[in-house]
Amino acid sequence: MSRYLPYWCYYLHQGMLTALMLQGVVGYFRHQGLDLASLSLLSLTFLPWIAKFLWAPWCERHSLTLRSNHYLGSLVLLQLGMALTLLGISFLAPERSLYPIMAGLMLLALLSASHDIYADGITITTCDAASRPFANTAQVGGSYLGIVFGSFVFLFLAERWGWRIGFIGMSMVSLLLLLPTGLLPASNSIEEPAVKPRLDRSSFTALWPALCLTAIYYLAMRGLMGIQTVLLMDNGLGLAELGMASTLYSTVASAIGVLLGGWMARRFGAWRCLLPAMLLHALIALAAALGARVYDLAAWLTLFSLVNIAAAIGFVTLYNLLMGVVRPHQPASDYALLQSVDAAIAMLASIAALQSAHYLGYPPLLAVLASIAFICLWPARHLCRRLERSTPASPSSTPAHEVLHAHL
Repeated sequence: MSRYLPYWCYYLHQGMLTALMLQGVVGYFRHQGLDLASLSLLSLTFLPWIAKFLWAPWCERHSLTLRSNHYLGSLVLLQLGMALTLLGISFLAPERSLYPIMAGLMLLALLSASHDIYADGITITTCDAASRPFANTAQVGGSYLGIVFGSFVFLFLAERWGWRIGFIGMSMVSLLLLLPTGLLPASNSIEEPAVKPRLDRSSFTALWPALCLTAIYYLAMRGLMGIQTVLLMDNGLGLAELGMASTLYSTVASAIGVLLGGWMARRFGAWRCLLPAMLLHALIALAAALGARVYDLAAWLTLFSLVNIAAAIGFVTLYNLLMGVVRPHQPASDYALLQSVDAAIAMLASIAALQSAHYLGYPPLLAVLASIAFICLWPARHLCRRLERSTPASPSSTPAHEVLHAHL
């Protein structure tokens, strides 16, 4: 089973950096008193994940081979670059270097998004049908284990020894996670496709129902997850406790949601689960809006556990369906386009939620999110019907490391 250790390590790395940028750094700056409007700008560091579909074909054409693995050389170079970037950010003073830090995080996100392209390529080309379930388990476990490092470990180090030690610690973990890559097997043979994948108008024409469904499916959940960290801190949660809460509530709750979503899709069929999952999202958003002025910290922790469970169920259900609507001659490119739309909505929802909370307060924002959740049910119903008529079957599994980006 040692051959699966590299998969655990490079997906743990992905989860660690995503959690660091979207939870760890946000929590640190909020603890230092940064206002919500300024915190919303940190969501811009997610831009490279939105645009990664643009350079994915170039990355594949120019991948570097190492130890008979078609993508390993590129992955190693990118991970070394991320370790150096983390080290560089550690020397920036957070009290007066917000924009340089944002630039560093943007570079980190660019390297991480490209790293993800090669990580997926390695997994696909080194696993057959028998070994793929074990690699998929590594994707799930590694991604969620990464949240522990990017949120809890970083915040623990930063609270006790400061910003610099927190980022140096992340840099050291990044380097250590490279060591098991020597256990990777050689890539399977890669054949040149007859039709090269490309991005053009036909991509949007063919996929527009799926793109629209992706945009509205859990819009309210995006807003709730965007304010999760700051709302908990504003209700009295300390920095170290925030890291623990992110680990125990977000990580464990999301893992439960992934398991429930997968079971529901297999038991009832993904199409039957789609709208009930959206209704669950709307009911949770309504509960948040109704209790906005009365919930204490314990109630908010419980509610955000439900938010993460429901969002994970929805994500697994949605992406089971989306993998069935991609075109056979360029499934990876189409899937990357859908992921990019999803990432764009996540970033915009996070910025809008934090800006609204800053200027209006939490109760009006939560009321708007609940309204959006119920309004989106109607167009989603029509889009689901259209997609169901045009899709013969849906796959039964989702690349689970992508679940992490949906929840952070």
